Amino acid sequence: MRLMISAVLLLMFNTMIAQTKTIDADNPAFTYSGRVDYTKQGEVRYDWSGIAVYFKFTGDELAFLIEGGKRNYFNLFIDEELHEVMHVPGDTVYSISGIKGKGWHTCRLQKRTEGEMGTTVFKGVQVGVRAKVAAYEALPKRKIEFVGNSITCGYGTEGKSPEEDFLPETENVNLSYAFITARAFDAECYVTAHSGLGVVRNYGDKKKVSTELATLPQRYHQTLDMDTAMHWEFAKWRPDAVVVNLGTNDYSTNVQPDKAVFIDRYRQFIRQIRLGYGDVPIFCVSGPMVNEPAYSNVKEMVESSCVIYNDRNLFFIGIPTFLLNKTTDLGSDYHPSYKGQLKMAGHIIPTIANVLQWNYNDEEFK
Repeated sequence: MRLMISAVLLLMFNTMIAQTKTIDADNPAFTYSGRVDYTKQGEVRYDWSGIAVYFKFTGDELAFLIEGGKRNYFNLFIDEELHEVMHVPGDTVYSISGIKGKGWHTCRLQKRTEGEMGTTVFKGVQVGVRAKVAAYEALPKRKIEFVGNSITCGYGTEGKSPEEDFLPETENVNLSYAFITARAFDAECYVTAHSGLGVVRNYGDKKKVSTELATLPQRYHQTLDMDTAMHWEFAKWRPDAVVVNLGTNDYSTNVQPDKAVFIDRYRQFIRQIRLGYGDVPIFCVSGPMVNEPAYSNVKEMVESSCVIYNDRNLFFIGIPTFLLNKTTDLGSDYHPSYKGQLKMAGHIIPTIANVLQWNYNDEEFK
């Protein structure tokens, strides 16, 4: 009897395999938005926030071959609607249910969480044996990169109160000011950000200049946030603008960097960005979680760089701490909630629009 049952189960398994086909991650049907590593054939690795896989498929069967990581979470959008939040701790085949209709569907799998939550290995998808998989329609022509810390990562955006401790599942970069701003401009969004990092000094460091943990400028050249081995090729993707929001962690606790050191290191970072992208507009944002002296020092760095280096494509945007309502606009660990992030985006969008001469859609703010 046991042999008969085993034979039946094996037959069912083989039948299921025969009814699906696998599309490997390096198939041209997949479009990737963000810094990814193609080194290993058939796999794509990545860890920065917001990296997304785009494709189209037919039918109502879909499964992801993915090693997501224990602390990573993903937004799965099907036909432009959030279908589910995925958590794939191990290396598995993750089946999607509830897909309606057998015609063409669009799909976007977006990493909600930041690099410290773990590296993702995407190996492809399984679809019905008669299904088709094709490249997503062209991504937006406009491109913006956002460089920052936990605020840019969307840390705690889905937290219920400021007293709530951070959990990876409450981090959602899609609800950060970065993606809100990009959506308003219909722009592709790259996020190069890591919680707790500064220009010179990282959060909680007892030294004025961090030496044990790399700062954001020291990681900026990397393909993977948590892997120093691979250098990103900046020629692969050139943004129309870069938005930098750093300085919060430098000045977050009592030990603070010297003003001259902070300004000099920040200037060096701007030159580093220029080496990668040329003379694109760079917007240096300060706020809203700390005020002085970060606000004045970032502003002085911008103004002096315009004079010393004749950099006419460098702009300052100050976000005051009182922009956010402490009762209604904060999520986990006193970070901006989605509502607070909306206010931030609403504050910076008009300046970017005026400089770039871009129109924008304000539907998300209504």
